[in-house]
Amino acid sequence: MAENHPTNTADNEDRLIINLALEPYLAQWLRYRFSTPVEFPRNSAENDILEIYLTKPPIFASNNSPGENRVPILVPWFKTKNIRFNTFLSSASRRLLAQCIRKRFVIELWNDLHRFGNIGKKNQDVIWAWMEAHGIESTDTNWNTIAKIYMRKRNVYRETVRRQRQKEVKQE
Repeated sequence: MAENHPTNTADNEDRLIINLALEPYLAQWLRYRFSTPVEFPRNSAENDILEIYLTKPPIFASNNSPGENRVPILVPWFKTKNIRFNTFLSSASRRLLAQCIRKRFVIELWNDLHRFGNIGKKNQDVIWAWMEAHGIESTDTNWNTIAKIYMRKRNVYRETVRRQRQKEVKQE
């Protein structure tokens, strides 16, 4: 069945673009992961957020201009919402979209790195290599942020495994 929206590059120029402010490491990763402008996969949680929360712009609507660490996001055509008129994403909705993107990032980070086990100072190169492989600028700030995200996730995982083991021991 043919869709009622354009899909070629010339028609994409008429589509709505939302410029979303993100942390530098996250903006770099997102651009690398999806190219620019970012177009999320069909039926993704990010597109669901856009479909639900895009509204008609209020009179006081702020500027949607590009800028540093602002990622252009190409809004898909929706059957339930006309994006020619519904062009506004509130600050709360932008935060929700940014949280969803960050969760996608954390999942990818965890899936790629948890198999290396305990990443400490001796294995810090694993994070540097991961950053390079995912289009993230090699800065100490980016490394520290990503290392903290990974270590927090690892600590939660270890605690969950520890509790499961204790529960299994009690049941035996």
